[in-house]
Amino acid sequence: MPDPALLPFAIRALKTNDVAGAEIAARTMLDQAPGDAAALYLLGVIAAKMQAFDQAETCFTKALAAEPGNAQIAQNLAAAHAAPRPQLSPGPRYLVIREWGFGFWSDVSHVLGALLLAEATDRIPVTWWGCGSLFSDGADTDAFQVYFQPVSDVRLDDIADTDFFPPRWNAANLKSTGPAKWQGRTGPVYFLNRPERVAVLDFFAAVPNVMPWLPPAHPMHGKPAQAAYSYLADKYLRPRPQIFAACDAFLEKELKGAPFMAAHLRGGDKFREDESIDAANRQILSALETVDQSQRILLLTDDARCLQTARDRFGGRLAFTDCRRSDRDAGVHLSGADPVQAGRDVMIDAYLALHAARFIGNGLSNVSAMIAVLKQWPAGSCTLIGPSILEDRSFALYQKKAT
Repeated sequence: MPDPALLPFAIRALKTNDVAGAEIAARTMLDQAPGDAAALYLLGVIAAKMQAFDQAETCFTKALAAEPGNAQIAQNLAAAHAAPRPQLSPGPRYLVIREWGFGFWSDVSHVLGALLLAEATDRIPVTWWGCGSLFSDGADTDAFQVYFQPVSDVRLDDIADTDFFPPRWNAANLKSTGPAKWQGRTGPVYFLNRPERVAVLDFFAAVPNVMPWLPPAHPMHGKPAQAAYSYLADKYLRPRPQIFAACDAFLEKELKGAPFMAAHLRGGDKFREDESIDAANRQILSALETVDQSQRILLLTDDARCLQTARDRFGGRLAFTDCRRSDRDAGVHLSGADPVQAGRDVMIDAYLALHAARFIGNGLSNVSAMIAVLKQWPAGSCTLIGPSILEDRSFALYQKKAT
C-alpha cells in the first residue's frame, strides 16, 4: 500500500496546477505499490494535460487493467487515443539551463537532468550559471564554462527570440538571478510540448523525473537512472584542461603512480542537514581498514575535523589536496571566499578519485554519488553507503513552502 498521504497531496497539487508536485507524488505511489490504479490514472491525467497523449494512453490502459470496468478511466483512455498530437513549428528551440544555486555537484546533477530534458524535448541546451551560482565570480559570464566546456555551440547571447517559457522570463531578465524560482517550481514535466522558442529551467531537474518522458527512440528509454547519468556525463561533462593538469600534478607529486584507494567523508554544513553522517563516516573509515594496507588513501573532505580524524587513524597513508576546509558546521561554498577556487577544489577532488582502484563514499552526498557515475567502475570497486541521492525524485522540494 502506498503512503496514504500521497494521493491527497497529488490531488491537491493538481487542482492548484502544481503539476510537477502531483506527478512526483503519483510516481512515488507507484514506487511503493506498482500497478496502483489511482496513481496510474493521475499520471494519465497529467500526461494528457501536458499533451503527451501517447504516455497518457499507456497510463490509462494500465489503470484500466488494474480496475476493469471503470467508466471514467475508459472515457479518458478513449479521449487520449482520439486527441490530435501536438505539432511544433519547425526551427531551432532552446533550453536555457540556469544555476540551481546550491552545492557544486548538486548544480551539476541539475544540469544533467536539464540536458536529458533538452534531448527529450528536442531543444538545444545553453547553460548560464549566473550570479545566483555559489561558484560564480560575479562576472557577466556563464560560470558553468569556467569548469566545463560548453554543452552546445550556442551561446546565451546568440538567442534573440522574444518568445519565452515560463512567461516570467524575457530577453531583459534572461541573465538575472531568476525571478520567482520557488513560486513557480517549474519542474521538467512543464516543458513537454511547449511551443515557445526559448524555455528557461531554473528549478531542480532530477534525472529520475525526466526518464518517464523520454521518447521510445531515445537511447536511455527504459534504462535505469544510473545508466542515464553515466550516458549524460560521458556525453556532456568535459572538464577544462586546468582541472586535468591539477590532477596530474597531484598524482605525480603525492601518489607517484602507485595504486590507491579513495574515500569521501561528508562534513561542514551537512552535519546540520543529515543526522546519519557520523554513522556513515565511521562505516567508511572502518571499511578503509579492510583494504590492502600497502595502498595509500586519498581522502576527499571539506571538513577539517574529518580530515584530522582520518589522519589520526591512518597517519602517513593518507593523501589529501590542499583545498579550503571548514572547521565548523558551515559549508566552504557558503563562506563567500573565492567561489571559483571552491568549485575547482571540489572538481579536482572528484576527478582525482576517478584514478583510484576503489572508492567508498556516502550515497546521500552529491560528491560521492557523482563520482560513482563519472566512470564505469569495475564490479565491486565503488561502494556507496546508503542509497544514491541521484536516484531521489526530490519530492521534498515540492512539499516545502515557497520562500
